[in-house]
Amino acid sequence: MPETVKPPISQSTWRRCSLVLGVLILLLSLCTVGDYGMSWDEDFRFKGGDSKLSYYTELLRQESPQQRRSSYPGLFDLPLAAVHQALPDWGTRSQKGHVWSLCFGLLGLLSVWRLTARIGGERAGFWALLFLATLPRYYGHMFFNPKDIPLAGTYAFGVWALVALFSELPKVSRWSVVWVGLAAGLAMSTRIAGFLILVYLGLFVALYLLILSIKRFRGWSVLSRDLLNWALRGAVAGLLAFALLFVFWPTIHVNPFASVGNSVSQVQSFGWSGMVLMDGLFWEAQDLPIYYLPYWFFRTTPEYLLLLMGGGLLLGLMRIYSCVRQREWPEPASFLPLVVLAFSGLFPIVYIIAKDPVLYDGLRHILFTLPPLLAMAALCFEWCLRWGERQGRRMVPFVLQVGGALAVLIVAIQMWQLHPYQYTYFNPLAGGLAGAYNHDETDYWGLSHKEAGEWLNAYAATLDPDGAEVFKVHQRYSRWMLEEALDSERFEMSQSREGADFFVSVTRFNLHVSYPEAQLLHTVERQGVPLCFIYRFSQGSSE
Repeated sequence: MPETVKPPISQSTWRRCSLVLGVLILLLSLCTVGDYGMSWDEDFRFKGGDSKLSYYTELLRQESPQQRRSSYPGLFDLPLAAVHQALPDWGTRSQKGHVWSLCFGLLGLLSVWRLTARIGGERAGFWALLFLATLPRYYGHMFFNPKDIPLAGTYAFGVWALVALFSELPKVSRWSVVWVGLAAGLAMSTRIAGFLILVYLGLFVALYLLILSIKRFRGWSVLSRDLLNWALRGAVAGLLAFALLFVFWPTIHVNPFASVGNSVSQVQSFGWSGMVLMDGLFWEAQDLPIYYLPYWFFRTTPEYLLLLMGGGLLLGLMRIYSCVRQREWPEPASFLPLVVLAFSGLFPIVYIIAKDPVLYDGLRHILFTLPPLLAMAALCFEWCLRWGERQGRRMVPFVLQVGGALAVLIVAIQMWQLHPYQYTYFNPLAGGLAGAYNHDETDYWGLSHKEAGEWLNAYAATLDPDGAEVFKVHQRYSRWMLEEALDSERFEMSQSREGADFFVSVTRFNLHVSYPEAQLLHTVERQGVPLCFIYRFSQGSSE
């Protein structure tokens, strides 16, 4: 934790700056959420939501519904299905889903801001909010990712709850225990991996009690009483969490323990057999190199954040070494929140690498670790600023903050250039998006189909101004992404090439080169890099 030094700008001023920044982020997000196309996995989540909603509808009718089996709890898809059923004319399901996904992304931003401010002060909270809001791989996913952003937002909320609880030691309020339980329940209700919040609670309570026993052992009766008190608190948090999970996951209604165990096992041994483009080669998803996650992390995270995250980890290790060497440990309330934060960001990554499960889609599977890692980066930045202030050199923090603002601005400009495909960002170490083309996955979620569909709508109007002809569009994979953007009166989707007029494809799996004889009409591009291709078949072409 950065040492306490009074900054030249007050805490309340920095808090107001954070509020203004938060309002700007909210307004920008609401203004641009409609620019994002339908993504690959949304249709699957829609079906899951309909299934859960049907289950509860049958239950409320006092019928005997069949058990719905799903490895995904329904905090995202069940409310979305209910809202879409109640308000079918208020936009498409995908548009409603994007707003709902944005809510989870904003929850992550709020959580990172407040947990960082709790540890390092309001200035650190401001920079944490700014860093995460301009992290392309987080910001871009906020608007369309129905699987990973809900977990990222609720996981960050859970880490915030844990930081607040351990900051209150040795006396913990009942509200903090309830908060942890509710946060864990929300996280578990998005993905079962949210159970980690409860695991962290038990782990760090055990560490806290061990530290107390080592520093000042007060007898077995006191230790027994502490164990009982914390066991009751853990039980309250656990019961609240599983009560929420019970509501949003009908799968556990018959056999909760077996369902949770089966879900965890299924997630860890998921057998997707697709091909993954990485480092210029196509790899089987089940046989990726062990450095897959570090490879994507270091190529898609802005360099200044990589530097700050590495610096934060180094500072933490140095602090631990100093405490061990001097045998002087600070009070648990001052260092346990930092340890919780670092552990919540690093442990899942280390665990996934060690378990070596099937991975794909870049950082998708560790997206939830980015908020706590960005909080670590902001705390490292705060330590650097306070170091300059301790040295009596006020120009040092000024220069550092100007440099930080410029670094953020450069990335923000690139995000504006990529809009609405910010999640395709690659840092200069990777050569940017241009360096990733044909080397790594770019628009693997298929967002650019929306822009391709809008172009085809305009093109059809030039080919047939009267609107008498219906054109067939061939696509070799998830056709719903393009179909939603096409004029249904002018186009119909075709699974077969035979009789099709157009072929549309993103670069995933190299499907865009399936028909070299087809005429290239248009490409959706960003920064000069093609993301989606539109071809026209010559008359009479067939399989």
